[in-house]
Amino acid sequence: MFLKQMFWIVGVLVLLLGTGRSTAQDTPTLRELAEQNNIYIGTAVYTYHLDDPVHVETLGREFNMLTPENEAKACVIQPEQGKFNFEPFDELVAFAEDHDMVVHGHTLVWHQCMPDWLQNGDFSREEAIQILKDHISTVVGHYKGRVKIWDVVNEAIAGSGTGLRETPWQRWIGDDYLDLAFQFAHEADPDALLFYNDYGAEGIGAKSDAVYELVKGLVERDVPINGVGLQMHITVKDTVSELGGRVAPEKLRQNIERLGELGLQVQITEMDVAFLGQFTEEIRQQQAGDFRRVMETCLNTEACTAFITWGVSDKLSWLRDPQYSDNPNNAPLLFDESYQPKPAYYAVLDLLARQAGLEPILSDDEVAVMMSSTGAAADIPEPTKSDPAQLAPDSVPGVAYYAPFPVAITLDGQTDDWANIPRVTVDSGPVLPADNDTSMIFAVAADAKMLYFLAEVQDSKLVYGTHDPASEWYLEDSVEFYLNTTGDLKLAAYEPGVVQLGLPAANLTQPEQPLFGGGNSADAQVSVVAVETETGYRVEASVPLLTKVWLLKPKHLKPLGFQVALNGSSGTDRDTKLIWSVYDTQDQSWSNPSLFGQLIFWDVKR
Repeated sequence: MFLKQMFWIVGVLVLLLGTGRSTAQDTPTLRELAEQNNIYIGTAVYTYHLDDPVHVETLGREFNMLTPENEAKACVIQPEQGKFNFEPFDELVAFAEDHDMVVHGHTLVWHQCMPDWLQNGDFSREEAIQILKDHISTVVGHYKGRVKIWDVVNEAIAGSGTGLRETPWQRWIGDDYLDLAFQFAHEADPDALLFYNDYGAEGIGAKSDAVYELVKGLVERDVPINGVGLQMHITVKDTVSELGGRVAPEKLRQNIERLGELGLQVQITEMDVAFLGQFTEEIRQQQAGDFRRVMETCLNTEACTAFITWGVSDKLSWLRDPQYSDNPNNAPLLFDESYQPKPAYYAVLDLLARQAGLEPILSDDEVAVMMSSTGAAADIPEPTKSDPAQLAPDSVPGVAYYAPFPVAITLDGQTDDWANIPRVTVDSGPVLPADNDTSMIFAVAADAKMLYFLAEVQDSKLVYGTHDPASEWYLEDSVEFYLNTTGDLKLAAYEPGVVQLGLPAANLTQPEQPLFGGGNSADAQVSVVAVETETGYRVEASVPLLTKVWLLKPKHLKPLGFQVALNGSSGTDRDTKLIWSVYDTQDQSWSNPSLFGQLIFWDVKR
């Protein structure tokens, strides 16, 4: 077979959906059609947004639910113990009431927005319970009958889904702080709907399983909980089933349904669709498809009662802050910087119209382009060697790497023992500065006990030692190797046997223990040697073929999921991201192993 790639094509269709359409008076609005579908359509708002007449007009016209972006969080609403500042949130609630909007209060308990007096306090269990009760009772009581829904606890599950996150509340009180928080909120307003809210738990995987078990336990203990919020901060194509998307409709539907079977409502609470690179017409259509798939799944799942975007206009999105995104020009919402509706807006509007039995807003052809899988599909050709001396065939660019075995490798920072092992250059990716001079050459091999990686990085300015190598290694010069040893190459979420190994250039300091991070990296038992070179740095690393979570038996032509990436920095933050796999155009391999390419073992003795 020959290598094939399927690219997204707009073709001859003229689909300039972001222009040429308007929200004229005779065009239905999102909120009008949402109400006909018996669902809330909401968005997040800061109080200062109300100073902009265009923002105000769009907000009131298009949405029937309002979420305070920060005004209801403890760090804002109780800056000093016992002293509450209700004014900012009062203004938002008044706006919502004037515009017949439901208020979704966000959030009563969150470890990342605690006032200093609380964050830095040292309280006994009894003192902390009283503080928790006073805060919740005062805030919920102040808005009794006015705020219909509360996110009582936000993001209590660890990002990896391993259990409850260690937070000050958990440390002071214990795991039952959640039970108490919901109970206090119910006592303050028995008619309010009480939600647990979290990120990364939208599809089926370790995080969503942990959230399910958490809320299932609350229900079984008769804790007054009414629903779960799925944040839905995603990246373009995360919803595409053909690409193993982590929020593919069937996975989202299954998750919503199992939560519904507990008697809980589910709401999409913070949706936006980020991307890397330029906001091309292709990305616009892909983004529209993502919004449409999520809304369609919500509409067709009985338990889903609201669809909330995390902001109105792209110009005010949190994803334009370099603290949260590598793309300062991110455009993740339904309205652009000028409050003009984007293809994503029309994708949702059209779906709501069709579901209500009304005339479609878009043509079937326009919808088909949005819903195209737009993925790269590749077959692996017959292996060939461009150099007969090679120990393994040439790689298939971005798709497959042939790793020879058995080959004797020593981790010493030298490359003599890597002779005749195929090299692959990685010099492109989703984040590239205009003057980029960074690239990487990698190779992989195995012997009877270990799998070995080599990365030779060209980088004119080495930046390391500026961030925590365990948690922020990716913000400075570092290489990444990924493995999926489970045998399921379509797996779209991390589980034991899938590992991301982030190896920072800080290993040049020759620490006593190797420096590394990444998803499930503690399972890999990695060894690392790094040396500086004339043009950058070199990393050699190895992982055992046998660990507590995998058993690798190299066999001729046996494939593993595999990925390689490079992070580059010229200052205090990452400004370069190079990726090998053609399937990952948006730097999502850290969460979705279906975007890996393949490592294929090649027996040199055959």
